[in-house]
Amino acid sequence: MGLTLSKTDFISYRECAKNIWVKWHKPEIYNDFELSDFEKSLAEMGNDVELLARGMFPNGYLVEKRGAGAQKLTQKLMAEKMPVIFQAVFETDKYLAATDVLKWNSEAESYDLYEIKMSSTEDEDAPTLEEAGVPTVNVGRKIKKKHKKEIQYEYDLAFQANVVTDCGVKLNKKYLIRLNKNYTREGELDFTPGALFIIEDKTEAIDEFRPTVEIEMEEAYKYLSSDREQVGPCSCFYKGRTSHCTTFAYNNREKNVPAYSVHDLNRIGNSKKYLTELLDAGILDMKDVPVDERLQNKKLNQVLVHKSQKPMVNGESLKAELDSLSFPLYFLDYETCPTAIPRYNGYKPYQHIVFQYSLHVLQKLDSLPEHYECLIFDGDPAERIAESLHERIGNKGSIISWYAAFENTRNKELGNMLPKYKKFFDDIIHRTYDLMKIVEDQHYVHPDFLGRSSIKKVLPALIKDLSYKDLGVKSGTEAIDAYEKIVSGKLKSKDIEKKKKEMLEYCKLDTLAMYRLWKFFVDLV
Repeated sequence: MGLTLSKTDFISYRECAKNIWVKWHKPEIYNDFELSDFEKSLAEMGNDVELLARGMFPNGYLVEKRGAGAQKLTQKLMAEKMPVIFQAVFETDKYLAATDVLKWNSEAESYDLYEIKMSSTEDEDAPTLEEAGVPTVNVGRKIKKKHKKEIQYEYDLAFQANVVTDCGVKLNKKYLIRLNKNYTREGELDFTPGALFIIEDKTEAIDEFRPTVEIEMEEAYKYLSSDREQVGPCSCFYKGRTSHCTTFAYNNREKNVPAYSVHDLNRIGNSKKYLTELLDAGILDMKDVPVDERLQNKKLNQVLVHKSQKPMVNGESLKAELDSLSFPLYFLDYETCPTAIPRYNGYKPYQHIVFQYSLHVLQKLDSLPEHYECLIFDGDPAERIAESLHERIGNKGSIISWYAAFENTRNKELGNMLPKYKKFFDDIIHRTYDLMKIVEDQHYVHPDFLGRSSIKKVLPALIKDLSYKDLGVKSGTEAIDAYEKIVSGKLKSKDIEKKKKEMLEYCKLDTLAMYRLWKFFVDLV
């Protein structure tokens, strides 16, 4: 057989067709971009979720082979009416699908299809299919509001259903299995449907959606199987920087997109019409963006400071922000790990485990900050983190974080989990000030921020003698990866102490950076 279109490539094709064409025809270019350790850990987490979800289907048979042998084994198992088959493989001359779970339905004399996803149940507030840019075939389906992920899952299931039926197999029900965001672990994990996992019947939606997906499958296969590379930019050219595909630089090489382009305009992904107007007018460089009525608020300031290469300071409002703080000042930062499967009692799916904090305390304006820290690997760290913080943070003074919404969500969770400390964490939430607000609310705008408010962008622009570049752990995702490797035993004992030191250095720099940035702004006004 020639190249076959897998479900994964089909879903990726819908995001950027040229990106997957490069994967098929120029793998040497595509493979230059390796997955990060964090991305690899997410893939492992997905495998763990699937493995656990199989616990709801006892006596299942796992098809471990791939290739022609896997399909022959699948056919044999189905002929024998094997009650449950994991990773059954179906392949036509064009398409390939491996189903997570097939369960024999004796009443319907056919198999039910189950797809396992590592996400939790979604919020209901979401765009319609049309608003999300999904083409539809008129099959009488009522268009309801759906989350973008929900739409992707329906494509996923419909692709599988089409391939399975193309192989001559009759399917009955189509189900989606996801983690239940309302489940709280107490003791052993509960695999009763509706507890840790939610099983949703998607049969009606998938059956009505399949004609749409069938058309797109044919279009995708025709596009990808062609040896001729399509001219022009990829679809990501008209998206913001954070939505660019893996091979964006290669796919849009003829456009000469600068490193800092209009794709980096603040929240430009939410202003697609404006981005399209700029790009169609041949405007790529930030310095060429016209200052007109379309350019407002943060985007306007971003362009103005880039053109002038001078900071923009609102001294009066900046002073008012700083004057709202009261001593002592507590610069606080958490490092956390969100696990799909709750590791400890009291946690929900994807709830963050707060395993580390760094705290710099400034008693008064002209004093030097005192530093405290805590890092825990053995067992649930929640109560020990809370106890340590309770000893260090007094009942007066401002608590300062960068992107405080994250820290305060963790504070709320810790308070709810630990009634003994609920009043303490409620007080912390009330006293917390978000130092990022100075940048986010445009009290101070610098050309080197590049329209961003992340501390990783702000710090090197203003404080030249502090840097994350030479640290062993350079980011929150690397801290998560280090934590996971230590608690899971994947890191050799001789390397653990070195990694702990690197994690402490990283978190300490976060709070030291906040203190130094605060001091920079104070000295400025």
